Amino acid sequence: MATLNVVTKTNVDAAVPEYWGTPIMYDADKNSLFSKLKGSDGSGAPVIEKDQVAGKPGDKITFTVLSRLVGKGVTAAATLEGSEEKLVVGTHAVTVDEVRHATAVDHIANVEAIFDYAKSSQRQLADWLTRYLDDQVLSQLVNTDLDTATTMFAGGKTVRGDLGAGDLFVPQELKKLHMAAQRRGVQPFQETGTGKFMWPVYCAAISEADYYQLSSDPNFREDNRLAQLRGENNPVVSGYISMYQGTILAVFASINNGDGVVGSYLRPEAVLATALTVTEASPTTITTGKRDGTQVANVDYYQYFPTTGTNTLRIDAERITYTAVPGDSTVAGTRAAGGSVQAAHSAGALITLNNLGRILLFGRQMMMRAYSERPVPIRQVRDYEQELGLGIRFINGVKAVDAVDGSPRSALVMETYAPNPSTI
Repeated sequence: MATLNVVTKTNVDAAVPEYWGTPIMYDADKNSLFSKLKGSDGSGAPVIEKDQVAGKPGDKITFTVLSRLVGKGVTAAATLEGSEEKLVVGTHAVTVDEVRHATAVDHIANVEAIFDYAKSSQRQLADWLTRYLDDQVLSQLVNTDLDTATTMFAGGKTVRGDLGAGDLFVPQELKKLHMAAQRRGVQPFQETGTGKFMWPVYCAAISEADYYQLSSDPNFREDNRLAQLRGENNPVVSGYISMYQGTILAVFASINNGDGVVGSYLRPEAVLATALTVTEASPTTITTGKRDGTQVANVDYYQYFPTTGTNTLRIDAERITYTAVPGDSTVAGTRAAGGSVQAAHSAGALITLNNLGRILLFGRQMMMRAYSERPVPIRQVRDYEQELGLGIRFINGVKAVDAVDGSPRSALVMETYAPNPSTI
C-alpha cells in the first residue's frame, strides 16, 4: 500500500522560524510610531536608519549630517578667495547592542499545535518589538539626549518641581513649542500654506492624558469647530484631531490590561502591587507589579521612572519622594512629601511621577537608528521535541542627531502636569 507524502511534525517544526520571522518585523514597523517615520541615511526622515553589513555588540556605526552655512559672505569687490565657508560635516556614532527575546511552550504534540503556537508567538513578539522600538527612541531622547537647552515647562515654570494643577497642556503651550522649534531651527516635516508664504509643520508625540487636556480645552474645541465643515468627519464630532496650529498630533498611549506594566516615557506610571497603610513609617517600600501583589520574572515595572536625582511619586493625593535607583519592582520612598498627607492606598492604585506628562515635538533628522543585525528568528528545541522556544534577535542602537552645541538638533520637549481624568 502506498503511503501519502504528508507533512510531518519535523518538517513543520523546522519551517516555523522562516514562516513567522519576516511578519514580526513587518508588523512592528507598521504599528510603531517612529518606524512609520523612518528613512535611509541622507533622506531627511525624522528617524534615519542605517545598516552595517556585519557587526557585533559594542560596535559604532557612523552617520554624517551637514551643518548650515553661517558666514557673512563678502560685499562688492572684496576678495572672496580665502573667505569661503567650509561645509561642516557632523559625524555621529551610534553604539549598537544585542537584544533577544523569546517565548516557549512544552508538550508539542502535533502539527496543528506548532502552527497555533507559532501564530500566537508571532503576534505577541511583534507587539513587544513595536513597543520596544518606540520606547528605545523615547528613552534615548527624553532621558539621555534632551537637556536644559531643549526642555520647556508648561505654565511658564522653569523646573519640574514647580509644576502644579494649573500647568496643563493647552493650545497656548503647543504654540509655545511650535515657536521654540522655529527659533531652534528644527527642520519641519513639510511646509503648508495657500499663498506665497509657507508655514512649517512639526509633529508632537503626546500621552493620552495630555491629549485629553488639550482636546478638552474650550479654545481648542472652538478652533476646530469653526475650521471644519459640519459632518461626521468634523474632528470635534469624531474626537480625533490629527493636526492643529501647524503641528501633527500623534498620541502615544499607555496600555493597562491588568498585567501591571503601564505607562510610557511620555507619562511614567506603575501599579501599586502591595497596599500601603496609613501608619507605615518612612522609608517605605513601594512595590509595583500586578494588583494581586505578584510580579512576572524579568520585568522592570519601574522602567519609565527616572533613575537619577530626587523624584516624586504620586499615589492618589499623597506624594512620595525617592532618590535611590528603582529596582524592577521596588523603591524606597519618603512619604507625605511636599505638604501632602500620608494615607492608606489599596493594591491596584496608580503610581505616577507626580502626574508628569511630556510632549515631544520633532521634525526631520531627529534620531539615528543603526542596525548591525536586523531582527532574525531564533529557536530552540529541547527534551526530544517536547519543548519549543521561538524568539528574535537583533543588534541595534539609537541616538539623537546633535546640533553644534551638542544638544538635540531636531527635537524639543515640554513637561506638563497631566493628571489621569479617571480611575483607570
